[in-house]
Amino acid sequence: METNTYAKKPINAVGLIIFVLAVATAVFMTWIYMRQAHENPYSEDAVIGANLVNVSSTVPGRITEINVRENDRVKKGDLLFSIDPKPLNLIVEQTAADLQMAEATMEAQRRALKAETQNALIADNQVVRARTNLDLAESTLKRLEALSPKGYVTKQQVDDARTLRNDARISLTQAVQQADAANALVGTLDSSEALVRARQAALALAQHNLDNSKTYAPHDGLVVGLLNSSGQIIISGQSVFTLIDTSEWFASATFPETELDNIRIGDCASVRILANNNMVVKGKVDSIGWGVSSEDMINIPRNLPFIPKNLNWVRIAQRFPVRIKLIDPPAELTRAGASAVVTVHNGNPC
Repeated sequence: METNTYAKKPINAVGLIIFVLAVATAVFMTWIYMRQAHENPYSEDAVIGANLVNVSSTVPGRITEINVRENDRVKKGDLLFSIDPKPLNLIVEQTAADLQMAEATMEAQRRALKAETQNALIADNQVVRARTNLDLAESTLKRLEALSPKGYVTKQQVDDARTLRNDARISLTQAVQQADAANALVGTLDSSEALVRARQAALALAQHNLDNSKTYAPHDGLVVGLLNSSGQIIISGQSVFTLIDTSEWFASATFPETELDNIRIGDCASVRILANNNMVVKGKVDSIGWGVSSEDMINIPRNLPFIPKNLNWVRIAQRFPVRIKLIDPPAELTRAGASAVVTVHNGNPC
């Protein structure tokens, strides 16, 4: 009897079980990996950075000395550079002299005001005396006029009393006019005091500018972009160099918008700086970007972070920047602009 070589061979149950288990294990491991990747967003597009200060002088002038060099580390309060103080000193002296003149003028006006006030007081007293004399003259005239019909006084006495009364009226009128004129001449020190305050403010501003002829480091940092030297004339606000604030370092990573739901402010993050990706730097999610600009947003100002999409003919998820504050980063790895990768651990606060 011949054997059929094409007859079905019996299925090896053990091999089948191993195959099924291998497939199931692969599927399970893939599911675990996808779940971990979903719950712990990962970004290969991260850049190390820090806050930057464009160091400049608030006063214009010629740089006499620069006390730092490119890539120097400086401490808060270190002298960075100096502006020629001579013109500023002259302005201080000029404004101080102007203030002295204003104070002298005010003092002279104060003495004049005192004299004017005394004259007005004397004139007011003259009015009081003239009014008293008039009252006395009128009283005397009335009494004599009452006695004249009985022959107790002569007509001459009555006429003399009337004359005195008329003179007293004229004297009172003159005294009132003189008092009005004297009081009108009494001035104030308002203008002089305002001028003194203006000169004081000018002197304070001049002294402030002189003090700012020396520029000090506002914080610890690194000097970069130093292209000027002593002798350079600069204007107010012109950047002399950039100071990297080394007190805080950040990793700015971009994540697809579909993963932002799994990122919370305060979540712990792992940052690997490519200069030494064997070292893991801990970080904490500090902020999540609220807006970016792209080629699709023509009317949006370019001061938003610009993150282009990779493909224009396929609708892909936009990426948004997430800022990670680094915790105790190593000084030898923290360089502004260095590349890094970031993993955010969802639900794990630092």
